[in-house]
Amino acid sequence: MGFLARMTKYPKAPAFENLGTCFDFSGNSTVVMPTITLYFDAGVEMPIDARGILYVNKISQACLVFAKNDDDNDVMIIGNFQQKGHEVVYDEGNGRVGFAPGGCS
Repeated sequence: MGFLARMTKYPKAPAFENLGTCFDFSGNSTVVMPTITLYFDAGVEMPIDARGILYVNKISQACLVFAKNDDDNDVMIIGNFQQKGHEVVYDEGNGRVGFAPGGCS
């Protein structure tokens, strides 16, 4: 079951800037947040820390921090929100990037 299917108990909210998938958490004392994991080649997985899933503009407008991409060939940017709680390692010599849990928040 996908992220949106697990968020159906929360009403949708208006988009915020380029973040189009937003929710209204007004009246909720707790929010159950589904997990999100990014999958890369060679079986590499990067689970996104809960702090890196939503940008909360206000309680009535919390938005998924992934901007819409209309073309599968366009570049996807893994930004500072998704990197929260991860150490990012750059191996320039071998042309690789690695992610490890437990980095700065």
